[in-house]
Amino acid sequence: MKEVYSGIFLIVEKAKFRPSDNIFVLAGINGIIFDSGYGNKKLVKQFLDEFQDIEEHYKKQNKEFKITRIIVSHAHSDHFSGLNAISSKLGLKIVLTKEIASKIKDEVSFNTSFQADDYEHNLRIKKNILRRIWQLIRNMGEGFLYKRIFGLSYINKPDKIVGENSEIIINGEKWRILSSPGHSPEHISLYNERKGVIFSGDNVLNMRSTWLGPPESNIEDYLGTIRQYQNLPKLELILPAHGDIIINPKETLSAILKRMKEREEQLLNAINHHSNKGLSPENLMKIIYPKEKRITTIIARDWVVLMLKNMEIKGIIRRQIKKKRILFFPIEKH
Repeated sequence: MKEVYSGIFLIVEKAKFRPSDNIFVLAGINGIIFDSGYGNKKLVKQFLDEFQDIEEHYKKQNKEFKITRIIVSHAHSDHFSGLNAISSKLGLKIVLTKEIASKIKDEVSFNTSFQADDYEHNLRIKKNILRRIWQLIRNMGEGFLYKRIFGLSYINKPDKIVGENSEIIINGEKWRILSSPGHSPEHISLYNERKGVIFSGDNVLNMRSTWLGPPESNIEDYLGTIRQYQNLPKLELILPAHGDIIINPKETLSAILKRMKEREEQLLNAINHHSNKGLSPENLMKIIYPKEKRITTIIARDWVVLMLKNMEIKGIIRRQIKKKRILFFPIEKH
């Protein structure tokens, strides 16, 4: 564990086969845990051992240490699976927004949120076996495999429902719960203006892009969330769900917006360059990732599909079906 800000401790859950998770403990007289990580026995034990170290650290300094609640940023398995185990071990109340609670209440609700929409289905390559396997795993809602390895479990009835864009008192201070969709529609962030600290969940990560793809992600929502972060009255520290903390928020947020614009321009330039014949999603992937390994392009395809969807909605490109192939063409400006 590491104290990343006065009274805020980071515990890194080091999972195999998946990215490590950051779980934050806001210590004090009425503290809270932000995100719960994976729920298997080994990782929960690791968290509890480090949590105990924080408690002992406070006792040595004769400071009151009482954590009463736990809240999560969004309804992905690596963020809520540990809720049941951690809350029961520490006697905590589970606090969720209505949107998150509705998604993680049972297996059916969770699986439904990962079902591909029509747009995604239409742009997939049916003959690509690896792509179909990848999609099957996602549509299963990270089912049996994740239950066994990562301890996936559901929350039938949280102890308290809080509103998006509301306030919560933590250790005597007001924190804002911000609706911050983009990575997923129900995503929230936790912000304190006096401290200049925000818990960004998966929306902002240090040194790499967050995952964006259908059916859950939305480009315009994501850009709106990044701009919302930029417009906060004071922001000095971003505490992400994965990787190192971010001590240069302005530069990081600006870089994200720049990167998203470059990605759109990259796609549009390719489509413009082949305006006579049009480009299929498969053609675009070969142009953008000409030498990448197959598994890389399978994962990267998600952001390409999402970006194409957004560009169509914005009226930048149009689609045409020729011989059962979807081709994209630029829309000429008049």
